[in-house]
Amino acid sequence: MQSEPPNGGGSSWRDLLFPGERITTMNGSQASNSLYLGRLLKEYKKSSANIVKVIVVSLISAAVASFFFLGAFSAEMSNNVVGKIVLSIVGLLFLLPALLGIYMLIRGRGASLSLYENGLIYRRGAKESTTTWDEIESYIQETACRVTKKDGEVIEFGLNIKDADEVALRIQEETSKRMLPQMKAAILKGASVQFKGLKPAKSIPLGKALDNFMRAFSGFSVDAEGITEIDEGNRIAWKDVTQFGVAEEQIGTQNRARNKIDVFFIQDGNTTLRTRIGLLENAHILLAICDEMVSLNSAEGGGSSQEEPEEQ
Repeated sequence: MQSEPPNGGGSSWRDLLFPGERITTMNGSQASNSLYLGRLLKEYKKSSANIVKVIVVSLISAAVASFFFLGAFSAEMSNNVVGKIVLSIVGLLFLLPALLGIYMLIRGRGASLSLYENGLIYRRGAKESTTTWDEIESYIQETACRVTKKDGEVIEFGLNIKDADEVALRIQEETSKRMLPQMKAAILKGASVQFKGLKPAKSIPLGKALDNFMRAFSGFSVDAEGITEIDEGNRIAWKDVTQFGVAEEQIGTQNRARNKIDVFFIQDGNTTLRTRIGLLENAHILLAICDEMVSLNSAEGGGSSQEEPEEQ
């Protein structure tokens, strides 16, 4: 038989054993996470500003699309089949952003991210993805952050998470601590290390031309003597490097500032290798390796610099 607490039921056995102390309990999942992820550092919630932006763009797109659909099915177009088709196609084009916005809102519902000492947990809807820093195989960052684990699982987040830049910076710091020493040691022992680039249009018709337009290439292979372009096989020796770093490039119409992208580049006196940094795996590690290898090979000479590439 369980006896009542002496104060009339207002206190539990924890209060009696630990007076004045607050006892925090964890469920099974929290306890498991704390064992290998360590201490919880910060919780990141869904970005309300991004939700508003998506809703506004979707509503505007849907409103514009509705005008074209109304025109296509108006009385004036009843006998104009070609005009009806044209207006319907244009209406569908304006409707696509609205549909995409709805898809993004549904797909990103309930998004949140928990940052721990040794990793992170990303939640979206009913799905929960967990990774430690040691499990990360590659990292890509542009408008979104893409983490690929060694088992092939991909975790993507970005504008849907408030203050995602803080998480991105932590991922770069933690992956640099682990990957840079390992890759540098492998290179100095005679091995080569690849930094692969994503080619989004690779599998579609005219995809190569589209990838070239987006500055999306296959990446680079790095060894103790230099860096080689995977696509074309062009190579630059470390001792010949004159400049390397990140530059801003224009794609498309020259007077559209919004079409500027960041590009990783490295060049000698005759050749420039480049690729879009937002589609290059572990670009932050590649930059660090370039810095160390160029410095190592130019210790006797004038050296090279991280600057904007010269116009060619």
